[in-house]
Amino acid sequence: MRISWNGRLCPTRLVVALIAFAATPLAAQPFPSNNVSLQSWLPLSSFSPLPENGNDCWGYVSGSGREYALMGLANQLAVVEITNPASPTIVGSISHSNSLWADVKVYGNYCYVSNETGGGIDVVDLSNVDAGTVTLVQRFTGGGVSSAHNVALNVESGYLYLCGANINGGALVAVSLADPANPVIAGSWTASAAYTHDSQIVTYTSGPYAGREIAFCSDGGTGFDIVDVTNKSAMFLVARRTYPSLSYCHQGWLSEDRNHFYINDETDGINRTTIFDVSDIDNPVIVGEYSAGVGATDHNQYVLGNFMYEADYHAGLRIFCLDNPLAPLQVGYFDTYPEDNNSGYEGAWSVFPYFPSGNVIISDINRGLFVVDPSQALTAGSVAFSYPDGPPALLCPDGGTRVRVNIAASCGATLNAASPQLHYDAGSGYTSVALELVAPGEYDAVFPAIPCQTQVSYYVRADSNLPSSFTDPAGAPASTYSAVVATDKVISLTETFELAGAWTVGDPSSPDTATIGIWSRNVPQPTAAQPGDDHTPGAATMCWITDYRAGTGVGTYDVDNGKTTLRSPTLDLSTISDPWIGYWRWYSNTAGSAPNQDVFTVDISSNDGSSWTNVETVGPAGPQTSGGWFYHEFRVADIVTPNNQIRLRFVAADVAPGSIVEAALDDFEIFTYKCCLKGDANEDGMVDSFDIQAYTNAFLAQPVFCTTMFCNLDMDSDHVLETGDDVEGFVACLLNGACP
Repeated sequence: MRISWNGRLCPTRLVVALIAFAATPLAAQPFPSNNVSLQSWLPLSSFSPLPENGNDCWGYVSGSGREYALMGLANQLAVVEITNPASPTIVGSISHSNSLWADVKVYGNYCYVSNETGGGIDVVDLSNVDAGTVTLVQRFTGGGVSSAHNVALNVESGYLYLCGANINGGALVAVSLADPANPVIAGSWTASAAYTHDSQIVTYTSGPYAGREIAFCSDGGTGFDIVDVTNKSAMFLVARRTYPSLSYCHQGWLSEDRNHFYINDETDGINRTTIFDVSDIDNPVIVGEYSAGVGATDHNQYVLGNFMYEADYHAGLRIFCLDNPLAPLQVGYFDTYPEDNNSGYEGAWSVFPYFPSGNVIISDINRGLFVVDPSQALTAGSVAFSYPDGPPALLCPDGGTRVRVNIAASCGATLNAASPQLHYDAGSGYTSVALELVAPGEYDAVFPAIPCQTQVSYYVRADSNLPSSFTDPAGAPASTYSAVVATDKVISLTETFELAGAWTVGDPSSPDTATIGIWSRNVPQPTAAQPGDDHTPGAATMCWITDYRAGTGVGTYDVDNGKTTLRSPTLDLSTISDPWIGYWRWYSNTAGSAPNQDVFTVDISSNDGSSWTNVETVGPAGPQTSGGWFYHEFRVADIVTPNNQIRLRFVAADVAPGSIVEAALDDFEIFTYKCCLKGDANEDGMVDSFDIQAYTNAFLAQPVFCTTMFCNLDMDSDHVLETGDDVEGFVACLLNGACP
């Protein structure tokens, strides 16, 4: 962590936070967790002299296999044996200048400790730690070094790299460890340099970069830099990249195949890790991002195998499975800061997951050292679902609509091949249909005949070997996919809100009271609670959103002190046959110190706003309350009588203190669902000679499964167009002018 003002180090913010925390009693155990268990905890009071705060950590394994936590503290490096993780023992310590920031790395039997106050880089001999001896060899001050924010170490090359040192403008400085007890400065990065906050340095031994030593640097406000450090006297910039909402590029780590680099930004106000594809280091490309789903500030992270171990300050340790490197899956956590999951600079500073035992240590700013067991998270498993043709939104009335789904187990799970099922509810409760395996990992199910215009909810379920069950959507049946039985969707009006239109903010029948976070048609700026983009695909950018600004934190411009209302113009639905209304909405109320206390309501009026009837209420808890674009539609006649005096209103309210409320609306539609008329090949509402050519063209296409496009031609409803029954049926309809 680094906080600066006009380029100068400014610890005041963290000091104030620590003082405030010191006045607050420690929350009672147990600490919130999932799939991660506590082995032991050494609070700051266990260390002497008493440190003001904890900071970084690393690990050391002696020649005998005994394991040691190297715990960074404001006034010392503490060496703690954790071979028996339930009974940690402080073996020794090395004091250093008092500093909020200190960092430690290990090479062979030595560790190297930096701090931001002065005195140089501590060189500590750990070779006799089993005998209880930890020795300060020297304080390295070569080249004028007195302080460094951080140290990085490439064990493959034997070089230590100073990050944010008092020399070279804070850019990378390479230090040779050819003699580990006597470091020697070997060179520095100067041309195109930037202040380097943290770095991971690796040596490629194969592929197009074989023989090159490459530094992946998190360079604060400059962004993400890739630097070739092979020649220590001629280091050079390979590529420099930024990313959306760059604030302070803090730290990152490579996937083990070195194809992806995961970056955390400490001051962007978003719990978000940005993913770069670095398979071509000359052209790194952003390929995704992910979040722990909380408001906490993300800090340090490290990869071991297919798992990411991330320290997220107020949210503690978060573990992600990287089986899908572009969509990491959170499989466990241990929260060392139970008070809340908000943004801020208290709680978990760093983690170290590389002990042979599999145990993980967490260094916490306020609470000291934790030793945890992540084994359950590593075997929690996952089952992923995807739809090559998309989840169907229209179902053929005669049945036969196919849902094809790819199902794959990952993160330590294997799929129970006989378990996948489609569950659907057409209004009288859920019915299960077994999914049929049609190719490795690929399954089909077919919906039966269902009356036209029926609304159907459905989801897919599969079981793994752990045992555990997985559904898509997650949380089903509380959250499901939706479809309507029809053959076509005829749209009468679409609003993407790129133009102002006649939508208004406020409600004369119930005046708004919110003082901030008022509805605004704008381009949203991302926070942990509001979207960073509208919903409309393509070049569109605008939507209606509660304010739109990110500000300095997640709660800067959220809805506060009441409600804010967005009203549609008066809509004339009197000429539309059986109208429906659909829209995409965003709602978040899970951030803040009092989450899940408020609701988002959608109402409809058939008398131009004189009175209102509820369409839906989202929240206060449950699905679709923590952000994300979700679609909702309804048949107007199911709620009010369609006429020419229809209005809708969308109300985002902040009633409970301490909550963070954000809402958005996009892609509003008015439409009608149409069901097919058998024999009406050209869909003009009549069966006549004009249908012959359309029928012939469709017949030649020979679709295997009934689709909404062809169900009016499948005369015998067997889901195949064929000579015999279908042709004979069509001729009979044609002769009669309608089907019997």
